[in-house]
Amino acid sequence: MNELGAYSAGTYKNRFGSWAKALQTAGYEPVNQHRVSKDALLDEIRRLATENRTPPTAAEMRSEGNFTVTIAQNRFGSWNEALEAAGYDPNNRYRISNEELLEEIHRLVDELGKTPTAQEMKSHGEFSHRPYFKRWDGWQAAIRAAGYEPVGRPSGPDNNNWKEEPAYKWREYGDNWDEQRQKALERDNYICQTPGCKRTQETHREEFTRGLHVHHIQPLSAFDADESEVNFDQANRLDNLITVCVEHHHLWERASPLRLDTR
Repeated sequence: MNELGAYSAGTYKNRFGSWAKALQTAGYEPVNQHRVSKDALLDEIRRLATENRTPPTAAEMRSEGNFTVTIAQNRFGSWNEALEAAGYDPNNRYRISNEELLEEIHRLVDELGKTPTAQEMKSHGEFSHRPYFKRWDGWQAAIRAAGYEPVGRPSGPDNNNWKEEPAYKWREYGDNWDEQRQKALERDNYICQTPGCKRTQETHREEFTRGLHVHHIQPLSAFDADESEVNFDQANRLDNLITVCVEHHHLWERASPLRLDTR
């Protein structure tokens, strides 16, 4: 539309709320963003950049771009990595205000449907988690400054990791969990690996207001040598992790100790 149309895509966004809604109003199905190529995303970032090579912010991509920030994060791992792939320096903002940092927490709450963790800020936010630690001496303090309660792990059956009469307290997945979880998501192209399921990171958030899960094929209990300490290096091996949607994660857990394994 921007290249060949009589009006700009921005005109349609202003009138209908988004380009996708304009297409739907005209009776057409919007472009499937899950099939958008990396090159198309990079071209869109470059289109939104200013003449002095200032790259667009995530907020500008959301309000003016033809694709969502989420699809760029899914393709490249993070918004900053997408900017780098487009040839821009994402670290050129040194004077980010506290108000902007807190507003990004509010945005993620709206996007995810829950209070974000530091890892979710790193993966899905416009900023990394580091400035929050520097300004507020910790992620939990930053979350409270934004007016929310930090994410806690519920006890008992409400916790997905709860086991009946567990040998030890199932509270953590180990120091390497965030890194290994991200590797599993990238390896699986952010798609549920259950045969027949096509949920992507973006469609999963639309349906369940949160991202895809990463499941242990062999449960943590298989790696507790003395029933008191889990060998997380072994439990979190990449070949023991698999990306699943929340619906099929519950199915896989119910199948225990018979572990569904697409390999």
